[in-house]
Amino acid sequence: MEITADGSPIDRARAGDRGAFDRLIADAAPKARGVVRRLVGHPEDSEDVLQDAALKAWQAIGSFGGRARFATWFTAIASRQAVDFLRRNKRWRTEAQVAYANLCAEDEALSAEVGAAFAEPDFSFEVREHVAYCFACVGRSLPPDEQAALVLRDVCQMSAREASEALGVSQSVLGHRLSAAREAMSDKYERLCALVNKAGICHQCAGLRAAAPEAKRGGPLPDVASLVDRLAAIRAVDPETGRTRPLHDVFWRRTAEMEESGAGSTDPGDCGTD
Repeated sequence: MEITADGSPIDRARAGDRGAFDRLIADAAPKARGVVRRLVGHPEDSEDVLQDAALKAWQAIGSFGGRARFATWFTAIASRQAVDFLRRNKRWRTEAQVAYANLCAEDEALSAEVGAAFAEPDFSFEVREHVAYCFACVGRSLPPDEQAALVLRDVCQMSAREASEALGVSQSVLGHRLSAAREAMSDKYERLCALVNKAGICHQCAGLRAAAPEAKRGGPLPDVASLVDRLAAIRAVDPETGRTRPLHDVFWRRTAEMEESGAGSTDPGDCGTD
């Protein structure tokens, strides 16, 4: 639903037609939601960010010049709103998943909550979806500007020009942030992930797969020994439609609560058998 010869529906939105604007947003939302979910992760927080972005877009619709597609313009607004959200909130510990797994091992209610997600009729543990969840979770430990550069360029595969315009920075600044984010994530995974380094303290992918019913274990563990391999696996995943999403939504909600309070030990425990 883009600009047409007679200027509708964007001209109608510019003239104050909220219905036309809402239809534009409905068409643009899937692209923006995918970016926000990869940055923020938490389902309700992501929707709040999108609602704030829609309000910003409505307030600014008169300035939309049509040089970019409406969906591109709205996604840029949503990306900046997501970065603002991340700046307002505490950065997470790199080992947040380890801390959550340790809490689940100690708390029957938390463990039962995970078990209920496993029991959902359509649930399947798809390991690449979990790799994507893990990437977003660990990404929350980065400075927000670096996290955004990494997600827009390496996950969403925006061009340098598109990503720099979306984030309101020069391509040079974007490049520095992207380089720092790649280095940081490679280092974090080298220390954290057993799929990357056999000495890594987190075995969550293998543990959760083993805990799932045999018919719901998805494919074998992928080779994600390098950041390039991990990114390729992540790009193949839609964060909105995955069959492991019910479990990951539980993880996001509880991990957000845990990281806000600082609860949970990050000492290596049984990270895979929540």
